Amino acid sequence: MPRTDATCRPGRPATAAVAGALLLALVPAGRAASRPGTEVTRRILRLATGQVEVVPLERYVAAVLPAEIGGNAPAAALEAQAVAARSYAVARLGRHADQGADLCDGVHCQVFLGLRRATPASIRAAEATAGLVLAIRGRVIAAPFCAVCGGRTARPSNVWDDEETPDLVPVEDDACRQAPGARWSFFLPRSSLGALGAELGLPDARFLEVFGHGDDGRVSALRLVAPGGRILVVRGFDFRAAASRLWGWGSVRSTDFDLAEQPRGYALTGRGTGHGAGLCQAGAIVRARRGESRDAILAHYYRGAEVVPLGSLGIDR
Repeated sequence: MPRTDATCRPGRPATAAVAGALLLALVPAGRAASRPGTEVTRRILRLATGQVEVVPLERYVAAVLPAEIGGNAPAAALEAQAVAARSYAVARLGRHADQGADLCDGVHCQVFLGLRRATPASIRAAEATAGLVLAIRGRVIAAPFCAVCGGRTARPSNVWDDEETPDLVPVEDDACRQAPGARWSFFLPRSSLGALGAELGLPDARFLEVFGHGDDGRVSALRLVAPGGRILVVRGFDFRAAASRLWGWGSVRSTDFDLAEQPRGYALTGRGTGHGAGLCQAGAIVRARRGESRDAILAHYYRGAEVVPLGSLGIDR
C-alpha cells in the first residue's frame, strides 16, 4: 500500500545538479524538527541489499512522490500526495524495527528509489507542505493511497485490521472513472480452480462464488467448494493476493468486481487498480487539473481528518 499496493507512474528524474540544488533549498528542520537545529530522519530498509539508509524526512517525501504519483503530476496533486506520504512515514515509525529500520523502500511501505529520484516539482511539493500531516482526533494517521479506485474508495478497515489503520469513510470518485486501470476483466478457467484452491488451502476446489460484500461495495469474502461438501471461505483481499501470485497483478486488479459463472469458468469484471483506500492518485491528478486545491483533494479522500503541522501535535520525530 502502502500499503500503497499501487502500480504508479514514475516521473522523469531531475538532473543531479538541479535536484541537488533544490534539495538543499528544503527546510527539513522546521515544524517537524525533533529539537532546534536537528532534522527529523527516517531509517529506510533497502530491500535489495538489506542495508539501512538514514534520510531526512522532508527529502524522503520529495523522493517518494515520483515513484508513487509521478514526479511531474500537477502541483495540487503532488502536494496532496506529499501530505499523505509524510503522514504515513510518521504514523508507521518503526514498522521494520526488527531490521533496524522505520520503513522499507518497497510497496509494503512506500516506494523509495533514492534521494536523487526527486524532481524539481516533487521537491517544491515537499517544501510547500513541509511538516504538514493528516490527523484524526490528534493522532497522525497512516494515510493510505492507491493507483486507481475505480469510482469509489474502499474502507481501510475492510483491507487491513491493525490499530494504525484509519477508519475512513468510502467516497464516490467520479474523477478517476475514465483513468487507465479503472475497468478490467479477467477469466478464471474452471481448470485453474485447483491451483487457486491449493494456494488458499482447498486444493481440490471445484466451485467459486462471491460470499459477501463490505459496506464499500467491494467483495469481502468468497466461498470455494470441494467434493464432499467441504467449504473454504476466504477474504476478498486474500483471494486477490493468491490470484496475483499465480497469474500476476494484472489478473484480479482489485476486490471491486462482479463474478459470473460460465460453462468454462468464471468471468470477473472489475473496477480500479490496487486496494482502493484513501487518496486515489489518478483521481487526485484529474481533480488538480480541474482546479481543485491540495486541501480540497485531501478533504475529499480523507473525510474526518484535518491537515495540521506535526509540531502542533507534540510529536517531534
